Amino acid sequence: MGLWYKNSLKKRLIIYFMATIVIMSAMNIFPYYSISVLMNKMSSTFEMNVELNQLNKTLEKLNYAYESYLTTKHSKSLDDYYRYSNELWKEASEIHIDNSSMDNILIMKDIKNMISNYLDEMDEAVKARRARMVDDYLYHYQESVKIRQYIVEYIQKLNNNMFFQNTDRYMSVSKSIRIMETMNIGLLSVIFVLSIVLILWFTYRITKPIFELSKAADEITHGNFNVPSVKVNSNDEIGIMAEAFNRMTESIRQYINEINEKVGLERKLQEKEMENLIIRTNLREAELHALQAQINPHFLFNTLNAGAQLAMMEGADRACSFIENAAELFRYNMRNLDKPVTIGDEIRNVENYMHLLNERFADKIEFTMYKEESILERKIPCMILQPIVENAFIHGISDVEYPGRISLRAELQDGFAVISIKDNGKGMSAEKIQEIIKRDMGDKPDFKGRHEGHTNGIGMNNILSRLKIFYSRDEIMEIFSEPGQGTEVVLHIPIES
Repeated sequence: MGLWYKNSLKKRLIIYFMATIVIMSAMNIFPYYSISVLMNKMSSTFEMNVELNQLNKTLEKLNYAYESYLTTKHSKSLDDYYRYSNELWKEASEIHIDNSSMDNILIMKDIKNMISNYLDEMDEAVKARRARMVDDYLYHYQESVKIRQYIVEYIQKLNNNMFFQNTDRYMSVSKSIRIMETMNIGLLSVIFVLSIVLILWFTYRITKPIFELSKAADEITHGNFNVPSVKVNSNDEIGIMAEAFNRMTESIRQYINEINEKVGLERKLQEKEMENLIIRTNLREAELHALQAQINPHFLFNTLNAGAQLAMMEGADRACSFIENAAELFRYNMRNLDKPVTIGDEIRNVENYMHLLNERFADKIEFTMYKEESILERKIPCMILQPIVENAFIHGISDVEYPGRISLRAELQDGFAVISIKDNGKGMSAEKIQEIIKRDMGDKPDFKGRHEGHTNGIGMNNILSRLKIFYSRDEIMEIFSEPGQGTEVVLHIPIES
């Protein structure tokens, strides 16, 4: 209903154009209807002329067949005679004169009666001719000739009447058309003048406030938000738009002032956040350095003690190898954790670690390894594989009574460097696996809480968090385990990233 509210500009435009369309449609429909009626009458008259001409032709064909039979008595002529007789009567019966002229109706009635008499006289002449009754034949033949002449005269008379009737109708149509043309020209002139006046008035009413609005909008686009309110003295859509524009301008001014106030606050907050970021960065660096310095004294003592015993019992060569591997392991532990290494570096660190374990627990641990050369140069965060192997030893096979086995397998599969670390130890429950894998990455990495005998403080949560951040992937680690069935940790390292 909003279309028809009071003083609606759209309402006024629609009423004006609808009125114009109705008037012009009436101007076109009325003469069209009048001319259509007259043309239908003329068409029916012309059709009557055609039917009368066809009747006259059939009459000639019948007369020819009639006289041909009377002259030659040929059977074909007799067949034509009967055929044309039926056609003549049928055509005469189908002709109907409209009620506009009583004289034409009477003439058509006389024609039908004469055709009936004409057919009777011809039949009698044909019968007399076949019976060789010459006097009867001549009499009926002469009568048929007279009747035929009358029929032709009446048909001609009716055609002439129709022609004059069509002429009168044509003159009437021409006169009506001229009157309609005059009326149309006058009415079109009035509508044309009225349309120009209304167009000029509507254009002025619409464009004047729009011009004021566009001028104010241009000022706003150039940064001047203190433009005066646009005054429009109308209650139509233009007035509503002007009021909305004024409200919008006021809202923009208030919004700009609020933004200017917030900018100062945000600048102070950014400065504060920058200070906090510097503090967090320094804290992170301190944690990394503290992590690098966390070498378990108990492990270091046991390792060096074993090296001393080997030196006394077996001589300097084996002790030298043991100490070199220990030194290499400690040296790798002291690297910066924020700098990536290669998979090959990580595997060598695992080999050093397993060499030390094999020297300490020669009869308890079996270590196997398979690696593909194509993935050894792929970058990986530092201290990833050795903590996993160490967890497999400490939490998996250190307390079992049977010989423990640890295997490491690194190979290329479907565009990933797949690294598997598997043991035959105690295993773990599904709940424990889900706790390790799905732990929130926002948790602080577990640098503390080391198990006695760990070479460093890096737990599985720290490893998984650093892998996800480094590769920007969540599906980076899988853990397969059951209590009593051992544990397998599988890393999926993307080759292309």
